[in-house]
Amino acid sequence: MAKALFDNEEFSRWMRQAEHSLASAQRYASEGDYAWACFKAQQTAEYAVKGLLRGFGLLAFGHSILRLLGEAREQGLPFPEEIQ
Repeated sequence: MAKALFDNEEFSRWMRQAEHSLASAQRYASEGDYAWACFKAQQTAEYAVKGLLRGFGLLAFGHSILRLLGEAREQGLPFPEEIQ
């Protein structure tokens, strides 16, 4: 059986974690704990980009969203400039 071009299961796993982190960020923000809200928001974006990369079967390590997006571009996955 040929390998799928995109691993929806792996992508969905990472996106569920991103959604969980986003809900956490929103709770912290509503409570006025902005430092934790910012941390969780960054983590949310990190999970989402890692999920996309891993969905395409690419390795995704580290915490820099800009670096992860750069790796995605190097692999031919286009991102609009405004995302960076």
